[in-house]
Amino acid sequence: MTIIFEGSPPYELITQKLPTATSEGEIVVLTLPVFAAAFPQATVELRVRLDLEHAQQLAAQLQPAVKMATVRKRR
Repeated sequence: MTIIFEGSPPYELITQKLPTATSEGEIVVLTLPVFAAAFPQATVELRVRLDLEHAQQLAAQLQPAVKMATVRKRR
């Protein structure tokens, strides 16, 4: 399957369901079910494979970002 991104990066994808993260050996696999109008179910799973260092950096950034988004949502 080929995915074609339209427009200019960064691309914005809207999640349709909760994302998951699993490990495959020393790789962390982040699976994001995203909206894709061209597909029959309008959702495709985007798998992002992260090496351990990148996954650790992402994990460190997620918690503060979630806290800030929660604060902003309450306003």
